[in-house]
Amino acid sequence: MINYTKQITVLYVEDEEDIRAGYERAISRYCKTVFIAKNGAEGLELYKQVSPDIVVSDIKMPIKNGIEMVKDILNIDKNQAIIFTTAHTESDYTLAALNLQVDGYLLKPVDKNKLKDKLEQIAKNIILEKENIKNQKILQKILDIQTSITLLTDFEKIEFASKSFFNLFGVDHKNEFYSLYPKLLDIFVKHETYINADTKEEFIKKYKNAQEEFKIISIASVVGEVKVFHIEIDAFDNLFLVTLTDITKIQLERLNTGYKATHDSLTGSFNRAKFEEIFDEKYKRVKRYNRTLCIAILDIDFFKKVNDNYGHQIGDEVLKELAKLSINQVRSTDFFARWGGEEFILLMDETSLKNATKVCEKLRKSVENFKKQNLPQITISIGLSQIQQNDTKDSFFKRADEALYKAKKNGRNMVVSHG
Repeated sequence: MINYTKQITVLYVEDEEDIRAGYERAISRYCKTVFIAKNGAEGLELYKQVSPDIVVSDIKMPIKNGIEMVKDILNIDKNQAIIFTTAHTESDYTLAALNLQVDGYLLKPVDKNKLKDKLEQIAKNIILEKENIKNQKILQKILDIQTSITLLTDFEKIEFASKSFFNLFGVDHKNEFYSLYPKLLDIFVKHETYINADTKEEFIKKYKNAQEEFKIISIASVVGEVKVFHIEIDAFDNLFLVTLTDITKIQLERLNTGYKATHDSLTGSFNRAKFEEIFDEKYKRVKRYNRTLCIAILDIDFFKKVNDNYGHQIGDEVLKELAKLSINQVRSTDFFARWGGEEFILLMDETSLKNATKVCEKLRKSVENFKKQNLPQITISIGLSQIQQNDTKDSFFKRADEALYKAKKNGRNMVVSHG
């Protein structure tokens, strides 16, 4: 059995010498160390020097009584453990003593067993609280030295968090954090790629259902920088230990790799591989639901002469400007890609041939009127077709290619449609 009183120090304040000597011996047997004072003034000065765990004090004393001394002590430490001893005849002090809400109140002559029990009870609370504070400090230190961000939470409030967590939001402690985010779940960016939710239950469910590589969340830092983290959650009694590992760089590289796989490196438009993927999806959908779809092939007129007369570097600039102009010009529902060389492809969903012709004609005029210093003026020819019920992908594409050939044969800088 743990002897808690043997781990604590006591300040005993008593003005009557006989009583003081008797209880000093008793308390010394129970406790680690006993400090003795003869009155309230002496007791206060000794308290400032030794900071005892428990103060045991008489109430009625010369120079400074116990109540006055305790008031001064509580101004130093409002959580200081106090036990008052007093005689029946000192009832005038009773109400004042009770108002101080001390930890114990024993009548003289004090039963030494009752005093021992009271000291044991208070000592146990003190030692357990010290151990709790010590464990909290150890846990906080462990959290702070981790390279990853760690927090212990019920997803509403934070029990502990590493310094790196608070640094992310530019705050020093929990209360500052709560002023920015009353709900912890609000820190997670709402995005279809990352885990986020409005409730703890929903968040945990999404986490458990996600494959390991998709256990990813995103947080916007205090300066607006979006960070991406891999998240691990472990149940811890009624709390959750959440560990966040910064994978922002890895995620950016992953996204960059995906971008390179689907985009043309020169113009920034979608590439031929991505076009083939989208074309296949749209073709199947329009066939299944009998929807409309138009395809246009764009070709820069006399592009070889641009390279021959101005050099390939200028030719590349022309390609980039055409792609930029086209991407800004076409509708958000349209799909624009580089087919190869000086040719580009435009897919127009849910669009009749008549409306697709208007879109292409508007784009043709924009290119014709486009001027930029150090770049030659260019024009484009466009071949356009609308899908038919009996079309294959090849026959659909071939009619647009035939329309383009006709536009170039008939003088270029025009839009020609083919059914």
